Parts: sequence; C-alpha cells; structure tokens
Amino acid sequence: MTKVAIIGGSMAGISAGVALHHLGVDVAIYERAGDELASRGAGIATHDGLYEALTGAGVHLRDEMGIRSMGRLMLDSHGAEVERVDVPQVMTSWGLMYRFLRAQIPDHCYHNNYVLCDLVQDADRIVARFQNGEEATADWLIGADGTRSTVRRLVAPEVAINYCGYFGWRGLIDENLIAAPVLGELAHRMTLCLATGGHWLGYLVAGLNDDLRPGHRLYNWGWYRTADEAKLKDHLTDATGLYHEQGIPHSLIRPELVAAMQAEARAFLGPQPQTVVGATHQPFIQGMFDLGCEHLVYDRVCLVGDAAITARPHIGLGVSKAIEDATSLAIALAAQNPGAALAQWEKSRLRYGLAALAFSRDLGSYIGPTPVTPEHRAKAEYHQRPEIFLNANAPIDPQRWLKL
Repeated sequence: MTKVAIIGGSMAGISAGVALHHLGVDVAIYERAGDELASRGAGIATHDGLYEALTGAGVHLRDEMGIRSMGRLMLDSHGAEVERVDVPQVMTSWGLMYRFLRAQIPDHCYHNNYVLCDLVQDADRIVARFQNGEEATADWLIGADGTRSTVRRLVAPEVAINYCGYFGWRGLIDENLIAAPVLGELAHRMTLCLATGGHWLGYLVAGLNDDLRPGHRLYNWGWYRTADEAKLKDHLTDATGLYHEQGIPHSLIRPELVAAMQAEARAFLGPQPQTVVGATHQPFIQGMFDLGCEHLVYDRVCLVGDAAITARPHIGLGVSKAIEDATSLAIALAAQNPGAALAQWEKSRLRYGLAALAFSRDLGSYIGPTPVTPEHRAKAEYHQRPEIFLNANAPIDPQRWLKL
C-alpha cells in the first residue's frame, strides 16, 4: 500500500489527508502545534470550485457550510452606499471548515507536536526527521506547512517570501457587540469600503461551536494598511521590545497601536465600519506576504497550498486553492502510474496557482507603495472602480478573472 506523510495539519494538510484516506492510502499527518489547531479568526468566501473539490474527494458536505450572503455593498467614507451587487454567496469561517474536515479523518492519522527538522530521500522512499527524535518513512511526502514552510526551505531554498508593503488589522467579534442599526445594514452582505492606505471589508461568519443562528454569530472584518517593513516590525514588537517575526499574539499588541488604528478608522472610514472597529477590543495583525514556486514536485516531495504558492488574500482563494491542490494531488498519488499523474498535476496546479498570484497582486495594486509607473497606476485605478472592486475581490466566479 502507498504510504504518504503530510507535514502540516492545517487546511491543505488536512484536505490531502482526508482525500488520501478516502482513496485507501496509508496516510499520516504531522502538525507542529502541540494540540488541536485553534480557529485562525479568518473568514472564507466560498464558491463552486471549493465544494466540487471536497465532494470529488468523497466528502459529504453539511447542509449549511456558513452564512448566506445576498451580495456585496460598497460604502464611501461617509457611510453612503456607492454601489451594490446581488451575488449570493456562502461566507464560512476557517474554524468551521477545519473542524468539519478534521472530523473526516481518524485520530490515529493525525499527530501533534511534530516539528520537522530534516528530509532524506532516495529513489525508493523519503524519511522525515523531527525535533522530538522520531522519524517517519513514506513513499511520498506532502509539504502543506504554509507560507513559511520548512519543507519548501529544505527542497527549494531559493524561493523568497515577498513582503507586499502592507499589513491587515483583523477582528472577529460577537455580532451582539455591534449596534443593532449598523448590524442591520451589514448583516446580509459582504461590505467593503475604500479608504486611504487600503480598503476595509467585513461579513458575518459562524459563532462558537459553529453556530449559524442570528444572535449567535461572529462578525469578521479586515482593514489593509500601507506600511513599510520598519512599520510592520514595529507593529509586531510587544511592550517589552520583543519582535514576533512569525506574528504577534493578539494579547501582546501594544495598546497605543490599537488606539492609533481606531483613530485612523474615525478619520478614514464610514460610520458603519467605525462602529465595528470600535467594538473590537482585541484586534490582531496579519502581515501580507506572497510567493510563487517554479515547481511543485521535488523528487518524492510535493508542495501544496501556501507552501507552494501564497497569493494575497484579496482574491479569496487561499483555502479553496489549498483544498483543490490537495485533493487533486491525492488522486495523482493514488494513480497506478504516479509519476505521469504527478507531472500533469504539477502543470495544471502551477498554471492555476501562478494565475491566482498574479491576479491577487493586481487586486492589491492600490495598497502599499505609491504606484510610480503608468502601468501600475492604471491597474490601481482600474481595480478601485466600484463595479470591479465589488466583483473581483473574493470573486464568486474566480475562473472569470484569472488569466488561464
């Protein structure tokens, strides 16, 4: 029986594990975290490709995978409606999707507290070595360990992670903390607002225990802010002077930075986003990075999800791409001739992933450093047009926008 080791137990890794398990492959997932992964506080805009990948992998979906949104709403800096579009879409959350997938795979296939330190491979097998002194031997190994992938660093050290010139303030709060009139305006649509330095967006997602009932949901929001690397480093530095390069824990963000962000919200955002931001007592920070590999297969190692290609979040394809990468890879690895199947898989997923990366950069062209070339200025202006801005961010029909 084919044996596959997966490094990384987040969305890409768990998806690959579920798909391989359903195909009868001997699979083991190794996650560096010491216990079950906590919710990342992230919202996910779903589309047909995501569901097709899951059902194709043998997963039976829940009746309700998230909150139904009627469409998108664009506000100006005074809170007035600029434009709206009716594009029904299900808005789910990282936590709901992860817990749903985690339940699809037996506990004995999932191993916590395994930090990868080295890989050794030959023509017949690959061995993963972990900091706890244990080893895992497999026929194939999947690197699904995110943007700062250890697997990628070992097999493709030349691939650089690029800082995009901006970061995001994020929030996930109880909907009951938002004033009722404001919640009434925002509840049924993804709401977006252009602002100096980057746009704001928000929408409802499932609450605790994946509760979808009104009054029990959470509101997910993000606000992109232009910042050079020095400013990002300052925001990732706690009150003791310790710099958290991989991301600062929510509770260690300096209060004066939160206060400054809320003051900027009052200056640049409409009253509805201001209300949401003001009700968020513990926002968090996410640096924006992207990267693209030239290959996905390195002998017996395959890269998926953000470990392979990290697109900027505006495109709303991070989770979908990870799941599609993983489930299609599972089929290739389970084929009678994996070598040929992997070659075709790599060609197809590289084409899709690099197109997603390019388009996500276009969507972020008006955030970050000021455009200096005519081409960059034209892209920035085009992607701020209301009809483009509302439809292209986290599109319900990504194939329409990607240059495939």
